[in-house]
Amino acid sequence: MWWLLDMPWRSHSPVNTAETGGKIAPGEDLSIWFASPQEDALVLEKHRIPPAATPVERAKASLQALIAGPKTDALRTLPAAVQIREFFIDERGTAYIDFSEALRRDHPGGPWSEMLTIWSIVQTLAGNVPEIKQVQILIEGHEADTLAGHVDIRRPFGTTWVMNQP
Repeated sequence: MWWLLDMPWRSHSPVNTAETGGKIAPGEDLSIWFASPQEDALVLEKHRIPPAATPVERAKASLQALIAGPKTDALRTLPAAVQIREFFIDERGTAYIDFSEALRRDHPGGPWSEMLTIWSIVQTLAGNVPEIKQVQILIEGHEADTLAGHVDIRRPFGTTWVMNQP
């Protein structure tokens, strides 16, 4: 539990990619979390999307932005070929994300890389959709043991450790 209280991304400044100056298109900013260039933490990027009416629509837009990748020198945490097969939030606030096989097949592997992937998914969802209390990662419609052999993903990840947005 001690390592959750000392998350490495707390020491890094957010990367803000919101438009500055001029007119800003109507919509909303989503907080998307990518790996830092040093791969030692998560960094924040703001992505503007059309207004999302429901928590599920906002969550799907957040995940699509995470898959699309960063607009700065941050690094992607999900392989570019990943697709979201299904997404829903149950009555207890558990978000179920069914990713395509590309999540496992194209993941670079390693325990730290797997943790950055999981943290970026959970932080991105919880930061944009307060209704989400837990996140369950599925691959091709099934629970998987790990992403790439290291971190157990058989149970949902809680969002209580997610840091507040700046």
